Amino acid sequence: MITRGRVPLSITALVAVALTGCAQAAQGATAERTTSSAGAVQAASTRTVYGFARPDGAGAMIVSPRKATRAGKLYRLQPIPSAKEARVTYGSSLDYRRVTTACDLKETEGAVAVDAKGLGTTRCTDKDLSFTLGLGLVPAVVTYDTATGVATQVREFLYPPDDPTTAFGMASLGRGAVTFTPYKVKRVPTMGYSFTKKAGAPVTLPYNGTVVFYRTGRSCADNSQQPTSADRNGVGTRRCTAADLTRALRALKTIQVKVDYLKSSRELMEIREVFPCQGDTCG
Repeated sequence: MITRGRVPLSITALVAVALTGCAQAAQGATAERTTSSAGAVQAASTRTVYGFARPDGAGAMIVSPRKATRAGKLYRLQPIPSAKEARVTYGSSLDYRRVTTACDLKETEGAVAVDAKGLGTTRCTDKDLSFTLGLGLVPAVVTYDTATGVATQVREFLYPPDDPTTAFGMASLGRGAVTFTPYKVKRVPTMGYSFTKKAGAPVTLPYNGTVVFYRTGRSCADNSQQPTSADRNGVGTRRCTAADLTRALRALKTIQVKVDYLKSSRELMEIREVFPCQGDTCG
């Protein structure tokens, strides 16, 4: 029924209530949008990466991203050609979880502590992470703040045995790693190996104190690159250390080498200096 003239009080009250409800709903929607926006910003400021971590000074590490595929409680990892390494710092607030049953173990010793997704569950500290990084590459999923570069969580995981790869190429010094550019080689009888042309893009091969370095000179400090300690193919036979490798790369900038590294992690296991093939027959 439509009434002319003054609107009844009951209807006026209903209109006021309806308007008040609309205003509250609008405020609620605005608040919800603000909260969602803040959450989106927070989510956008963090990044989670699967890969291998190596030390880069006190309280810092470099993470090499990998494509991870879970198979049961193991992760198969593949290099991502376009991925860039990230330097991440960490401190006492870090949530670090190991796959070992104790934080101070070097190996699993036959017992693992992982959840249904194969991620480590043993709660450890930032100091424990420094200890683990000192042992070699750490396979882990790392969450960090992209604005500050500070890690909030590191969780180890297990991956299948890595396959070794052998290649020839040019080596230069990177950050805790060898920057290796693969080359095609031609073996010249009694003359050694001739490095012909590049065989791919440069790759980063991290190394630690366990790497074995063989030189061609009279000593580990000999940078003359003469074949006094080499086999018939000009490949170095004098065993040296990781520190010798770092010093040689700093002095020579680039060295012709033969390398053995693990395919998935790209961890450098062995590197041999190669005496350049001499003469017209080398091509």
